Amino acid sequence: MESSLPVKALALSRLADISALSSYSRLYFGAEFCSWAMPSQPEILKARQLARQAGMTFTLMTPVMREETIAELSDLFHVLAADWQAEDELLISDLGALEPATQGLPQAKIILGRVLSGQKRGPRITDLSLSAEAQEYFRQGSWYAHEAQRLLTEIGVERIELDNLLQGIAPLPGGIRGSLHYPWLMVTSSRNCPYHKYKTGRRCSVACGEGFSLTTDQTPHPLLQAGNSQFIENSVLPDDFAALGIDRLVEHLHLPR
Repeated sequence: MESSLPVKALALSRLADISALSSYSRLYFGAEFCSWAMPSQPEILKARQLARQAGMTFTLMTPVMREETIAELSDLFHVLAADWQAEDELLISDLGALEPATQGLPQAKIILGRVLSGQKRGPRITDLSLSAEAQEYFRQGSWYAHEAQRLLTEIGVERIELDNLLQGIAPLPGGIRGSLHYPWLMVTSSRNCPYHKYKTGRRCSVACGEGFSLTTDQTPHPLLQAGNSQFIENSVLPDDFAALGIDRLVEHLHLPR
């Protein structure tokens, strides 16, 4: 049925990449992994304006934080609050963003980024000989346990972002909705970036950490390095999104930042 198809969203980190938005319902804009790659405040405001003009809802992506990022986000949240709409969302990749979000953007729907999903992402998992119980474990993440679900309820989170794991994804517990990011699943990421040249809070250039491949005979899947993170490309989507609790597909046109 048409109603069971996931909503399509587009994820971007650079304002220059915004062009035809007509095939998407929502724009994700910002940075998930690297605080050095977070767009500037004017870029974020412009991206939100363009999303509004295209009839799209808006999700602000925020990264794993450094000390300086807290002040930056606090200021940004207060500015965005002036024109925050009911269907807009705030994606956090660091639980440390909860306090500044509560203070500066209390009306925001908060969703938890895939950095916080706790999924098992190693490319060699598919080569393991696993029991049915172990297979189920490797398809889950942090938010499947009852205690974790209670925490989500306490902080008012109903949506989590997920990677498209090579070994498949376990159905989400009831009451939690999922967004599936593709085609690149994050394998590992570091708070520090090997390409960052500055000791201060200065942002990197647009061409920071241009992507390249890392290959090994231990797995047929090349690792794709971009900035401080590594990814695997996986364009094979699940067959039954509704059964998994996934109602949104988030497409990345470029390796995420």
